Amino acid sequence: MEIPVQIRRCAPADVALLEAREPAGRGFARHAAARQERGESFFVIAWSGEIPVGSCELDEGEVPVLTNLGVDAAARGRGVGSRLMEAAEDLARHRGRIACAVGLDNPGARRLYERRGYRGTGQLETCSYEYVDDEGVRRTATETSEMLVKELGNA
Repeated sequence: MEIPVQIRRCAPADVALLEAREPAGRGFARHAAARQERGESFFVIAWSGEIPVGSCELDEGEVPVLTNLGVDAAARGRGVGSRLMEAAEDLARHRGRIACAVGLDNPGARRLYERRGYRGTGQLETCSYEYVDDEGVRRTATETSEMLVKELGNA
C-alpha cells in the first residue's frame, strides 16, 4: 500500500534534520546539499509528514544521472522510490533522457528501474568507495554496476 509523501528539493533548513538521522560521520545530507548549492545536482527528499523517508540526487550534465536513490526500510515497497524517480525524471525532462547506474548485485533495484522504462546499455563500471554504515563504521566497498538509460521525450 502506497504511503502519501511530499517530494521536494532539499532546502537549507532541512539539512540539520536529515543529518541528525544519519550515523555520526556519514555526512551524506550535508555533502548532497552542498553539491545542490553549487549547482552540480538536485537533492530531492520524500517526506511523510515531517519525517524524511527517502531521497535521491540528480547529477546535472548532458545526460542527467540519477544517483543515491534510497528509501527507509519501513517505507520500501510503498511507492516512495517510484515517486522520487518521477521527480528526478521531471527535472531531467528538458534533456530528453536520464541515466542511472545499478549494482549487478542489486536485482531488486534493477527491477524497479526496468518497470519504469530504464534499459541496460551494457556499459559496466567497477569502482571502489568509502562510506559510513548504519552503525557508524567506516567501510570500503567495490561495486560493479551497469548504466541504464530512459528516454523521456520533451514536455
